[in-house]
Amino acid sequence: MSEEKMKILEMIEKGMVSAEEGATLLDSVDTHDRVTPIKKGPFKMFKVRVLSKDGDKVNIQVPLSLAKIALSTGKGINFNGKINGVDFEQLGLDLETILDMIDEGNIGKLVDIESADGDIVEVYVE
Repeated sequence: MSEEKMKILEMIEKGMVSAEEGATLLDSVDTHDRVTPIKKGPFKMFKVRVLSKDGDKVNIQVPLSLAKIALSTGKGINFNGKINGVDFEQLGLDLETILDMIDEGNIGKLVDIESADGDIVEVYVE
């Protein structure tokens, strides 16, 4: 029998709580014993950084869990394959491959591209 249950029974025996109150406390201990806490990993961010030769800068930073949902459902991606004005298809980025890499647990820089005209694109998980 758990230490908590023993203390509750002692409280009932000493008249500190009624039998009904003790039963409620015992039920709450049983419920607590059945609940398994969810183990979460460290909080991660999905980041996209674009520096164009023309001077345009794009920095996207969202929680990884939100990015996975957005990328897999197409939310935030308009009909011509752009996210916040960044044309991923033109840059040669395959969103499915990036999603696969995230699902495999890859951390750090996932994509590092420098185009022929000097545009730089980085996609990473931190």
